[in-house]
Amino acid sequence: MRWVTRTGVRMDRAAMIWLIRREIDPAAEVSLLPEAEVMPFAEEQGATPFHHPQAELRNTGLRTGFDSLITHYELRDPVLAVMALAMRGAETQDRTITPWSTGLRAIGNGLRSLHKDDQAFIGAMAVVLDGLYQFCADQLAPAEKPTRD
Repeated sequence: MRWVTRTGVRMDRAAMIWLIRREIDPAAEVSLLPEAEVMPFAEEQGATPFHHPQAELRNTGLRTGFDSLITHYELRDPVLAVMALAMRGAETQDRTITPWSTGLRAIGNGLRSLHKDDQAFIGAMAVVLDGLYQFCADQLAPAEKPTRD
């Protein structure tokens, strides 16, 4: 399946690409184009546009593009729901949604400064998102039963 989004990738777009490749379309071909070329490319190539003002799969209000993918594709993994809260806090005005949102935003901004190339940034963020996924899974893990000594 082909996908298309805007160049100048930031954290939400990188997270959407990570989610697409992890849960929706492991063989996804993602094209990065200037904003004005995204929708015409999607129409001509039959690609799914995302994180573009005219795309269905985008950020809206207090919801991120990451949220839109989870909702649209009915992803039911509770770990993704916790990740979505952290992403929302990092990408919207409410930094207090989770205690990790501010740190996630700082890491994303720092990586963007380190990696001017979109593909390099996407790759670096994928590692962070893998770690965030594991952290969120650990938060949902049942507590161990206490043992008597």
